Amino acid sequence: MNGHLPADHTAPIDVAPARAGKRIAAYLINVILTLLAYAPLLIAIVVWPSNSYIERTQGLEALAASDWLMPGLLIGFLVLLAYIIIQVRMMSKHGQSIGKKIMHIRLLKTDGTNPGFWGAVMLREVVYNIMITIAAMIIGYVAVLLSGAPAATAEAIANALTLSASLVCFIMLFNKQKSRRTLQDYLAGTVVVQLR
Repeated sequence: MNGHLPADHTAPIDVAPARAGKRIAAYLINVILTLLAYAPLLIAIVVWPSNSYIERTQGLEALAASDWLMPGLLIGFLVLLAYIIIQVRMMSKHGQSIGKKIMHIRLLKTDGTNPGFWGAVMLREVVYNIMITIAAMIIGYVAVLLSGAPAATAEAIANALTLSASLVCFIMLFNKQKSRRTLQDYLAGTVVVQLR
């Protein structure tokens, strides 16, 4: 997919499919940032059970003294919400998550245009993950019904299939002949390119 593709309907830019290492690095950066965005909320949730203990053992007065927990939960939700809004806006407007921006790679439709919210966020992330999850669950439960295995086996099969889909996408990152497109890219009609 070497060639000139327009970026945001402006002047053409010279692009090539992003290398696997850059895509993996961008993914890992996003995972780390996601964990950091969840951290305030998780800290507040982990501390929250200590409140019920305080209430049972020392009464409501002691619980009122720990009023900092409710603002902690609110702050946690707001940090997570802000992070999600920033990532969705960047992907919709520029075809870049924070990780992709740091690694100087970008998501484009195969015709060189910006995929926007529908292509970059909904199809490539939300619809893809819903489809994989539902398909894996259906296959898992059908396998259990046909084999007579315990119901808990269905969840194990579904998890294995979901993991297999991720492994397939990882392997696809190394296929230069197919422009390193993954299952998500084929669903959304996109390609991740290296910006020069």
